[in-house]
Amino acid sequence: MSIMEVIQNNLYVFIAMGAAIVISIVYSIVRMGKMKDTNKSFLASHPDAAKIYVTNKALATTEAVTIYAVNGGTPNHFVDGGKTGFYVVPGQSAVQMSYTYSRPGILYKTVTKSTDVVERILETHPRKSYMLGFDRKQEDFTFEEVAL
Repeated sequence: MSIMEVIQNNLYVFIAMGAAIVISIVYSIVRMGKMKDTNKSFLASHPDAAKIYVTNKALATTEAVTIYAVNGGTPNHFVDGGKTGFYVVPGQSAVQMSYTYSRPGILYKTVTKSTDVVERILETHPRKSYMLGFDRKQEDFTFEEVAL
C-alpha cells in the first residue's frame, strides 16, 4: 500500500487533524494576545507590581505549581523568557495553589502525587521578583526573592 493510497483512504482523518492543528495554533495566538492586553492594563494600574515565578519542570519527571486564585480573583499570568508566573500587588496577597509531581512507574503506569489546594499569604515588595516552588522532602511550598 502506497502513501497516496493511505491518504486517499483516510482523507477525512488527515483533514480533521490539519484543522485541529490550525485551530489550536490560532487559539494559542489569540490567548497570548489577550493575556498580554490584560497584563498591560494590570501593570498600568499597578506599575509597582511584583513578579512571582512558579516551578514548572518537564523532563522524565514533571513538577508544577498551579495557581488558582490571587486575593480571590483570577491570577494575572505571564510568560517571561520561557518561565511562567503571575503578577501581584505589593504587600500581602492570598494565593490559592497546589503542587503536582509525576514520574514514570516501574512497568507502565505513571505515578502522580498532588497536594490539595491550599491558601498561603505571600508578602511581596514593589518591583521585586520571587520564586514559588515546592520542597518535596519537607512537603511544603517555598517562597523566596530572586535576582533576575
